[in-house]
Amino acid sequence: MKEAFITKYYIDKKVSLDAEGKTYHGTVAECNDGVLSLKWDIGDEYTHIEVEKITAIWKRM
Repeated sequence: MKEAFITKYYIDKKVSLDAEGKTYHGTVAECNDGVLSLKWDIGDEYTHIEVEKITAIWKRM
């Protein structure tokens, strides 16, 4: 997965993504230096995921 693709189509969008066999949900806050910051749907917490580990990403409604 490429950072440019993520920043073009998914910044500030609610997504689900697969990385290393796990599925994560949240809003893409930023994507820099090979790391995607995913803001949780509940609370003000983040998960940070290496872009290279992402195998699939899709928008949620």
